[in-house]
Amino acid sequence: MPSNIKRLSKLCNIVIGLIVQAVLISACAYQPAPAVDEPDITLTDCVLKSPGIENQVDARCGSVTVSEDPSDPASRQIDLRIAVVESISRSPEPDPLFLLVGGPGQSVLETYPAISSTLFRIHEKRDIVLVDQRGTGASNPLRCLNRDEEIVDDTELIARLKECPAKLEADLRFYTTDIAMQDLDHVRAMLGYETINLYGISYGTRAALVYLKMYPEHVRSVVLDAVVDPSFVLYQDAAQDGQQALDLFFERCEADQACSSTYPDLRSEFEALSGVLDEAPVEVTLPHPITGKPLQFTVTQTALANIVFNTLYVPDLVAMLPLAIHLAYTETNYAPLITQAYMVDAGIYDGMFYSVACTEDAPFLSLSDDDEALFGSSAQYFAEVCEAWRQGEPAQVLRELVASDVPVLMFSGAADPITPPWHAEKLAGSLGNSLHLVFEGMGHGNANTECGTRIMKNFIESGSIVGLDTACVDQVEPPPFFVDFSGPQP
Repeated sequence: MPSNIKRLSKLCNIVIGLIVQAVLISACAYQPAPAVDEPDITLTDCVLKSPGIENQVDARCGSVTVSEDPSDPASRQIDLRIAVVESISRSPEPDPLFLLVGGPGQSVLETYPAISSTLFRIHEKRDIVLVDQRGTGASNPLRCLNRDEEIVDDTELIARLKECPAKLEADLRFYTTDIAMQDLDHVRAMLGYETINLYGISYGTRAALVYLKMYPEHVRSVVLDAVVDPSFVLYQDAAQDGQQALDLFFERCEADQACSSTYPDLRSEFEALSGVLDEAPVEVTLPHPITGKPLQFTVTQTALANIVFNTLYVPDLVAMLPLAIHLAYTETNYAPLITQAYMVDAGIYDGMFYSVACTEDAPFLSLSDDDEALFGSSAQYFAEVCEAWRQGEPAQVLRELVASDVPVLMFSGAADPITPPWHAEKLAGSLGNSLHLVFEGMGHGNANTECGTRIMKNFIESGSIVGLDTACVDQVEPPPFFVDFSGPQP
């Protein structure tokens, strides 16, 4: 968790939040949704928008009312916001694609316009179905901090997050992944789909696997992008995986002639910069990267670590990282680093994030006394916040082994700091009909590459891993490093 706090609301949300897994006994057993012969949801024309994204998507939107406590029909009722991006084909395939996004805490309706190009080829023949998971978007949103709010003190941030549960209009025990997947299956049945395809991104891969375990008879195929295995515990391996990604970054720069000649001492500069900030944090004022208003930012060793960790997610931002580190060390110019931090904003509904993570991860997190781990400082803060959150019973299905013959396509980035390939490899043995593709040098999420998009389209079209042309995976490379503000060398 960053020492600078606006980032913990934003960065902690995306960094922390792309994964969660848990065990034990569910508070309420799930039941298959009743069969529905004809669609039973009123959909009207709507336009989907992503904050800060010009692209807009025409869709058909509606809502479904469900019980907050699935085991008690008399409990509080909440509305789930849904959208169907209808196929452009006159004869669409009967099995749509359901999209499950990251966090936990992203709104899929708000996220979709930013990633719609990735799914365009699939959308030609299939409906794309979007269900805002309870606690996000317009599905009884749970939010603690205003996204435009500047909080620059750890103590204040933690206090605000610990006070948040009392302010939320929700029984937080029922905002968990297994219950959300019951909601999803209810929507599937009400829309009249018998079988569906699932595409999960980051935390969405855990949600997809939970749905596969709960409702295998309704799943035709699954795509998992940035994979979370069932044994994953949030923060448990972040220091190790983050350090590996950082080492790969330095090694790539050292092996690149332009990068190594421009920044011959990059690794030592970073280590020295980290040491300097550990001794004395730096106060900086710069124009806010989004609003342009003056922004005061305290750069600490922890803030530096979190900025770098989050940057490692995105290859396009990694391209600027050598220059940003070098300027911070040699000129005390932290603007490029801080600007990068503000470009990583997943739009997380933080109340939903903590509702899920505090129930499904915090009870199983083993805190370490290793203070030397560069990326290991956030776990203590996370555990402290979760002590104040009411927790439900983590469902057994979350940790159960995934055993299935349903076709599963998995994408991993070798340089992903949070879900590197070994997490997907742990799944391969029990997924008897799976294919795992690793993109060398790439970060978090790879279906959005031209190669990944094409492979995913062909996989969902055929419903099989057999005969897929995956040769392009070996040709995918991260963007070249910037040698200065004019960009990479030609």
